[in-house]
Amino acid sequence: MTDQRLAGESTGRVVGVDGCAGGWFAVWTEPDEHGFESGLYVDISALFEAHGDADRLLVDIPIGLESSTARDCDRIARRRLGARGTSVFPAPCRAVVEYRQQEGEAATYERANEMQREQLNSGISRQAWNITPKIAAMDTYLRADSPAVDVYESHPELCFAALNDGYPIPQPKSSQRGRAARFGVFAEWTAGWQSCYEDALAAYYRKDVARDDIVDAMILCAAGQQPLASVPAEPPVDKRGVPMQIVAPAIEPSWAQYTTLAER
Repeated sequence: MTDQRLAGESTGRVVGVDGCAGGWFAVWTEPDEHGFESGLYVDISALFEAHGDADRLLVDIPIGLESSTARDCDRIARRRLGARGTSVFPAPCRAVVEYRQQEGEAATYERANEMQREQLNSGISRQAWNITPKIAAMDTYLRADSPAVDVYESHPELCFAALNDGYPIPQPKSSQRGRAARFGVFAEWTAGWQSCYEDALAAYYRKDVARDDIVDAMILCAAGQQPLASVPAEPPVDKRGVPMQIVAPAIEPSWAQYTTLAER
């Protein structure tokens, strides 16, 4: 079983979204336009009020949440990225997300770590714990409001690899070489990327939108314009019926060498 193509090239507005300190940072492009626009939204409702009518939206946030085992999509993505696989941290289980949602500021990392070990036999990272409010916000909104836009979980490094002839970029985004390599991918696949990046740097405070947030949202937007493939090919659904998958461009042939964990 290899990756399954989800959809062809987009013919409408495509939005790439990354959670950030200031809320949700989005980069989008309209059909037949050369270039990107960006915006910062303080909450999930504002994001979908602005982009609920888009064709597709790719977001770097776990959507389908496991209840008993670690997600296959996370493990496959880590394997594909090799040394960069550490950028894909295991998603929290649904029980942890619901605990954080119910308890709010009273919720503790220590209790969440215990719950994750009880459910998945492994602890939860601080990174995953820190984004559980955003995971809960996205999960709640999608289940309650069912926006018209197709919303997909994606991952920036998986998208960069797909658009880089299948090769993960080994240097981190924070390094000069890593940033230059990613800009090279933008230059090959998009138009107007540099002005979007520079405009966003000038428009938002770094305390609200970091450089990496801009790069991540831009690559998700660029990836969303391409035909998409699902990882794994036939994703399982969580107890709420939400697919547990990560999507990325279905254009680089080396993905064919990968199979789901069950087939190894």
